[in-house]
Amino acid sequence: MKIKKCVITIAGFGTRLLPITKTISKEMIPIIDLPVIFYQVKEAYLSGIEEIIFVVSKRNIDLIKNFFSIDNVMIKEIKDDPKKANLLDEVNEIINNMKFTYVIQKIRGTYGSLYSAKDLLGNEPFALMYGDDLVVDNPPLLKQMISIYEKTKQSVVAVRYVEEDKLPKFGIIEYKNGNILKNICYKDKVNPSQDIILGRFILSPSIFTVKDKLVIKSKELQLPKALLYINEDVQVLKLKGKYFDMGNKLEYIKATLYFGLQRKEFHDDLRKYIKEIEKNN
Repeated sequence: MKIKKCVITIAGFGTRLLPITKTISKEMIPIIDLPVIFYQVKEAYLSGIEEIIFVVSKRNIDLIKNFFSIDNVMIKEIKDDPKKANLLDEVNEIINNMKFTYVIQKIRGTYGSLYSAKDLLGNEPFALMYGDDLVVDNPPLLKQMISIYEKTKQSVVAVRYVEEDKLPKFGIIEYKNGNILKNICYKDKVNPSQDIILGRFILSPSIFTVKDKLVIKSKELQLPKALLYINEDVQVLKLKGKYFDMGNKLEYIKATLYFGLQRKEFHDDLRKYIKEIEKNN
């Protein structure tokens, strides 16, 4: 069965990015001239996804809807300036070729956020992306994961390698048979791996059958724990590309520099400026 739908969870308050998130939701903070959320939608689009289901809050739903809709007033304003009109081409291509649906998050936690979209997903496999996790890979990471699902017909989770001294207290992957998820562990003196889950999943509808098995902590239901309860193997794919945590201020700065250097109009001047800063400091 073809994977046509992708859930993107963006209902959080973005408290790690305060004070700017008092007035703008973190997924709409720009990397140069495109909001963070656009890069994730683009990854889904390039992976063959046809519909995005945004799990949102009442705070950010209007912002997201406004961006992912055709702005005829703006198009009319800039239609006689080809340079400006072309700036909207990439965004409008995706808007015209994808369906966007919105649902308010009703239950706290990563599993709770996903569960809020349950009625829109039907009895078919789907993709899931966390709004904080920005990934650059070729081919797109989500496309790689869909390919694994099509071959195995099993759920897939993406992970990333972390230096041992930066491993989180919980969430470390333990494998069986090479690339199958066995457990998600607490940090220890001897860790089963240095891989942790990142926000990319391909999931079967069976994920919704384990809700009652999850322990509520701080009124939140967490998705990684749910993966251990579904009655099927979960394939694990290691990220080979770049990862940015867009809820982290330093990571946001790194992402802005990285994407700036990928743009021809900025590359040379930006490299020159970075060298000047290094020299003067």
